[in-house]
Amino acid sequence: MTNRSSKLVKNTAILTFGTICTKGLMFLMTPLFTRWVSQEVYGTLDLLLTYVSLLLPLITLGFGEALFRFLAGNEVKNKKSVVTISLVVTLIGFALSGILLFFISCFSSTIRNVAVLFYLLLFAETCYNFMTMVLRGIKQLTTYTVANIIYSFSMATLVTLFVKVFGLSLNGIVYGYALGYIISILYMAIKSNVCQYVSLKDLDGKLFIKMCKYAIPMIPNLIAWWIMDASDRTIVSTWLGTGFNAILSVAHKIPNLCQTLFNVFHLSWQENAVETMNDKDRDDYYNQVMNNMLRVLIPISCVVIVFNFFYFDFLFDERYALGYYLTPILILAVIFSMLSSFIGGIYVATLKSYKNGITTMIAAILNIIIHILLITNIGLYASVVSTLISYFVLFIIRYLDIRKTIHLKINTNNFILLGILGYFVVSQYFKIDLLNIINVFLAFFLFYVINKSFLVKILKKLNLIKS
Repeated sequence: MTNRSSKLVKNTAILTFGTICTKGLMFLMTPLFTRWVSQEVYGTLDLLLTYVSLLLPLITLGFGEALFRFLAGNEVKNKKSVVTISLVVTLIGFALSGILLFFISCFSSTIRNVAVLFYLLLFAETCYNFMTMVLRGIKQLTTYTVANIIYSFSMATLVTLFVKVFGLSLNGIVYGYALGYIISILYMAIKSNVCQYVSLKDLDGKLFIKMCKYAIPMIPNLIAWWIMDASDRTIVSTWLGTGFNAILSVAHKIPNLCQTLFNVFHLSWQENAVETMNDKDRDDYYNQVMNNMLRVLIPISCVVIVFNFFYFDFLFDERYALGYYLTPILILAVIFSMLSSFIGGIYVATLKSYKNGITTMIAAILNIIIHILLITNIGLYASVVSTLISYFVLFIIRYLDIRKTIHLKINTNNFILLGILGYFVVSQYFKIDLLNIINVFLAFFLFYVINKSFLVKILKKLNLIKS
């Protein structure tokens, strides 16, 4: 492996370890949540988390991504200026959002009832997001990984205490999430000595403008990604009720396992794409990375999907059984989401972040239109069908655009893999026990055969096996 590939693999491996620990625990907590609280409470929690995700890029003006990009790149030598500017923007945005939320809650009892919980979550996640971007930017990935593990175990412990012991229901879950974030934030702040990067004397007006030019065009992209997800939750809650939104939320947990693995890779890929942007063999390298990514992630998706029957028959409460039929379509949608995000990483590296916003907004609008048109006819299925179509369209738009400057091409073997994934998706709707068992063995065999040599190379590079 070349040095750049080696670094990508090493960073991805570090982040993957932390993600398996954290997301695995979070996934195991979901069945408990579905039993501890009502569908309406779980649906409300999902909406709170979703709307916090919407407000984050707005109150920070998208400076989270700019913070990472300007710390990781070589354009700016004074890292203190980058961190301080981002912190000031974040604090001002958070304060203004609190004032706005107070006035809105004065006119809406529904919002007033959850305003404190919402703002607590917003505060904790805003600080957590800021610190994780700093750690990624200064390349302390091990600390970043440990912080994620600390958050997950703290959250799980505190939620169990507040909900099961004290019976606090929705409040208890929110308190657990927020305190978990805060404990992790304190660890990151101490470990990275973040205070050394904060200095009001280093505020730089020209750098602020430069960061604004990079960050603000990304806001439509961040909002559009939110719309792709949150519009489904909002439409379902409005038309069908928060109980159905809880079912949709649980159905997303399984494809989110695949998405999470890609997100780990994407964190490393963004940094790698920036560093290799000017290499002479850039196009060949990007193609190699994309096709290797698909070669690993599609078989993983196959393995995840064949256990669909296990999740809904044994893990989740029977009230969420309808989610079984939604999950396969969502996993297929995740593949096109991953491909779209991969190209989006190239846009970030080339400082063309505005293209992320334009293309994602087109897909988001399409998602809303299709969902509204279908929901009265096919109910909850409308959310997953609209998601699949919109992600597919997003990928096609970005793929055709990026090929004007960078020659990306999915190889034939990966098209075959997509067809095999399609088989596993379709087979889920037969619900035949023998077929499910056969598919489990087929999926593991497929993953082993396709990735044996690739996994051996990775293990050798990480010195986990002898050359």
